[in-house]
Amino acid sequence: MRNRNNGSRIFMTELMFSIFFFIIISAICVQCFAGSYAKSKSAKEITEAVNLASNEAEEYLATDNYKGDTNYYDDAWKSVSDDKATYKVTSLVIEPEKKGQCQAMHVVVSTISDEEIYSLEVEKALK
Repeated sequence: MRNRNNGSRIFMTELMFSIFFFIIISAICVQCFAGSYAKSKSAKEITEAVNLASNEAEEYLATDNYKGDTNYYDDAWKSVSDDKATYKVTSLVIEPEKKGQCQAMHVVVSTISDEEIYSLEVEKALK
């Protein structure tokens, strides 16, 4: 009895290799997209933190009797009460030890669980 090979085995083998190759490439693409999404979220978080810290620093420099405070923000970086917050911006004014030295303010932008995202220190001369 003769075994006839009409090319279907070669076609099925080629099809299996094509599907396997497609699965491998798809897995790599999904990994790349997931990594870029995480980096994008981290970059947005840092950008917003820098903006908020800069705003606090400019307010401190423009105000004579600035007192440190803590402001709370949600996931969309909108100001909210402390029970609904995801992020917080804490500013602390440090008085000079000697006359003639500069007054300083330290701003820390962090998550509500105190993981620091960004910090900034600003000094100004007193009048």
